[in-house]
Amino acid sequence: MKNNYHTHMYLCRHAIGSVNDYVEEAIKIGLESLGMSDHAPFKELMDRSIRMDPEDLDVYLDECDQAIEKYKGQIKIYKALEIEYFPEYNHMYKKYLETLDYLALGQHYIPDPNSFRGLRSCYKILTIDHVRTYVDTVISAIKTKYFKFVCHPDIVLYNLLEPDERIMNECKRLIECAVENEVPLEINANGIRKGKVETINGTRYLYPRLEFWELVKELKAKVIVSSDAHDPSYLYNKEVIEAYEFAGQLGIEVEEALEIEKHSQ
Repeated sequence: MKNNYHTHMYLCRHAIGSVNDYVEEAIKIGLESLGMSDHAPFKELMDRSIRMDPEDLDVYLDECDQAIEKYKGQIKIYKALEIEYFPEYNHMYKKYLETLDYLALGQHYIPDPNSFRGLRSCYKILTIDHVRTYVDTVISAIKTKYFKFVCHPDIVLYNLLEPDERIMNECKRLIECAVENEVPLEINANGIRKGKVETINGTRYLYPRLEFWELVKELKAKVIVSSDAHDPSYLYNKEVIEAYEFAGQLGIEVEEALEIEKHSQ
C-alpha cells in the first residue's frame, strides 16, 4: 500500500487520533500520500449518526492545513470529506469542492418515506425496493462527478444473506455506471475488521461481499483498497493486507494511486 484515501480522526466521535497522529504513522509505514476524509457534518443526519458537528469543520480543516505545512516534502496530504449524496444538496458539494481536494461518497442512508424522518440506514436495507433506491442514489452521485471514489459500495448487501438475481442485477447497474464514469469502487478493510458471519455456505465477511466483487472483476471496474482507518494503527494492518489478498484471489488489479488535483499543497 502506497496511498490511503479513507481516513478518520477524533472529531467524528467514533475514531481516535489527530491529523498529525495519522500523518506520522503514514510516514512511518512509508505511504506516499494520505487522504484525510472524516465524516462531513450533515445537519439532517446529526440525530441519527455519529459525525463531526458543523462547528467542528473549521477545526478539522485547520488541522489538515497545519499538517500539510508541517510535513511538506515528507508526504502528500489530501484534505477531503466522506459524505452521503442527496441531490437537493448539490450546492453544498460544489461549495466543499472549492476548498477540498476531493469528496468520497459514503452512502450510509437512502430516502425511504416509511422510515424515521424519511431516511433508512444502509445497514438496514432489506428489500429489492431498498436496494434499487440505494443503487439509484449512488448512480446519481457518480454522474455528478463530485466524488473521487465510492466507499464500501457493497454495504447494500449488508443484511441480505443470499442475494437473488434481481438484487445482483441492481448491483450490476451500479458497477456499470462506475465503469462508464471511470469512478473507482473501494474494497474496504473496515468491513473485514467487523469480523465474519456464519451462513449456510460457511463464513463470510459482512463486507467486502464476494458476490459483488466477482461482478466488479467481470465488468472491469476500477478498484482501490482503503483502510477506512479510525485509529492510526489501522492505516496498514492485517485487515488491510487481507483486503489486498481478497482482491488478489479474485484477480482484481488494484489502483495504487488516484489522480487528485490538490487545492492545498
